[in-house]
Amino acid sequence: MRHAFCIFLLLFTFAIQAADLTQLMEQVKADPQGQLDAQLKQPAKTAQDYFLLAYSHYALRNKEAALEFSNKAMTLEPDTELAGRILLMQALTYGVFYRDTALAIEKLKLAQAILPDEDSAATLNLRMDILESFAQAYNQLGNAELAMKAATESLTLATQTADKQRQLDSMITLGRLHLNNNNLTKAYQHFRAALPLASEMGDQQAIASISMRLGMAYQKLEQHELALQHFEEAARLYQQLDSLSAQVNALINIGDSQLVLKQQEKAKDTYNKALKLAVDSEDPYMLISAYVSLSELALEQGDLDQSEQLLIKAHQLASQVSAQSIKSETALFLATVFIKKQNYSAAKNMLDEAAPEPDKLAAYLKRKHLALSAELAALEQEWQRAYQLEKTANQLEVAQLNDTSKIQLDSLQTSLELQLQQEKQQQQHLDQQNQLKQWLLITLTLLALAVFMLLLLLSKQKKSRYGSLMQVSQWRSFTELLLHHHQAKMQGQLLVIVLEQTPALLNKGIRHTKADLSQFRTGLDQSLFWVEQEQEFWLYCASEQQAAELQHQLLLAIPADYLVHSAVLPLHALLSKRICEQDLDALRELVWYSLFLAQQQGFNGALAFNYQCQQNRPCSWQTDNLRQDLFNAISLGILKVQVNGISLSDKLQQQLAQI
Repeated sequence: MRHAFCIFLLLFTFAIQAADLTQLMEQVKADPQGQLDAQLKQPAKTAQDYFLLAYSHYALRNKEAALEFSNKAMTLEPDTELAGRILLMQALTYGVFYRDTALAIEKLKLAQAILPDEDSAATLNLRMDILESFAQAYNQLGNAELAMKAATESLTLATQTADKQRQLDSMITLGRLHLNNNNLTKAYQHFRAALPLASEMGDQQAIASISMRLGMAYQKLEQHELALQHFEEAARLYQQLDSLSAQVNALINIGDSQLVLKQQEKAKDTYNKALKLAVDSEDPYMLISAYVSLSELALEQGDLDQSEQLLIKAHQLASQVSAQSIKSETALFLATVFIKKQNYSAAKNMLDEAAPEPDKLAAYLKRKHLALSAELAALEQEWQRAYQLEKTANQLEVAQLNDTSKIQLDSLQTSLELQLQQEKQQQQHLDQQNQLKQWLLITLTLLALAVFMLLLLLSKQKKSRYGSLMQVSQWRSFTELLLHHHQAKMQGQLLVIVLEQTPALLNKGIRHTKADLSQFRTGLDQSLFWVEQEQEFWLYCASEQQAAELQHQLLLAIPADYLVHSAVLPLHALLSKRICEQDLDALRELVWYSLFLAQQQGFNGALAFNYQCQQNRPCSWQTDNLRQDLFNAISLGILKVQVNGISLSDKLQQQLAQI
């Protein structure tokens, strides 16, 4: 009896801990910064403490800190549920922030493998979260079969446990997957089941998603006026929800409908608006979609060169993310343009790149690949092969929906409109009931917070409009951010501050030196982002003027007993359009080699460098003998270096002339 009671007590305790972990995660999600502030008072000790710390950073989109603290949590022997949660969070970090879908799936597989074979609430919830993530990840990779299998298992578990939120998410996911594969009847069934549940729960995000997919269904039926109405409704809801990436997606679909309806100027404005939001959202998938849509507009207008340039940008981005289906799709678009330009060898290369494994392509991509291959074979007068390819493509063509399916879609449209109308009426009624209470609360709050909000506004005005400021803890993160801004065609400048602290350490000691540097670092946040690399501070500025002003301000802020060197690097001139992480590493070599040459020429004390390029990418940054290449570029005047206003390039040329 005592033994049975102990087992019961142990299981009961585990259930409480599981509930506590879920509750703690909800608290962290509601106030992640508060969790970080609490950790300053009571440092993390246990695996759960480190996981909550990692989860706080994940909620704040600090991807490297999230991985660092989650790895620490794994070293402290967490229990099975906690280990599964850690691996799931790591998978989401790799998938959402790094766009590394393959690595995310590996983490999900590990999380799934360690789950115990039990039906406790905590384990079931974790299993459903893992399955839902599997569905999203496999969908990104274009593996519709595995994505549907995971989403179906998640829906089965959600139905068994009566978890309405997960039921809703799984039904919408399945509807999206069937829609992507042109199975509109099954897609309709899932959306029909999801709509009343979304309305019951007041889930505006889900209603917006259903409206978007209904527009896509009408788009496939070539009923573009109806499709446009639903896309516009989805865009309105996403704007209210402040869901930037989803809003971009809705705008692109609006532009697609406008393009088909011959509203080219409206489509152009819509696509450009989507492109701007995609840049702001820093979402490569949305950028790809925007570039592809603008390329289709250019193709419609007969501008093949512009269409090709936009598609190359899209394909380069698609090659950087782990989504083979998107890469295949952009390659097929490029193949279409190359065929129109009669560049058949390039078109063939794109077709090969689009389908390294043709059998694994989604049905709609496989058909497009076959159709383009048939067209290319016919142009090359390979008639028998062209006939066979075209025949196979026709066999894969999805049959047109029958009248019953159209009636079902019309029914869903009517249902959605009624639900949206009811939602609006309920919201208006609720607003009227709460209006007096809200105004009273707002008045009291404004009286208490007026001064604080004014100070906060002044502080934010100093920060960049491109996003929250950060000190990036590692050089890799700094270069990732820099690559993104560079690819967005921003004329960015790198400001480099090199501090030689030895004199200050000898004169003041470690404590005073740390205080000096702490004050100095407060000025660094005027850049978009920055990193401290040994004794170097690298800052990214939006313009040459901002870099020059910040350089002047920071040099004045440093006490006189520090020896300080600085440099301003024009990124686009030095590196051209296409750059990689190794190019940015080479810029460090440029700064230190400039210091070396300046000291050889007799320059002493604090040195300030400026660079001008007579041609873009004046030297090969990835060569093994980089310093020799730099010397050649500087001495020939291709790369002009000024130190303290004096041309270092001219001095080297004069010396070489005397030899």
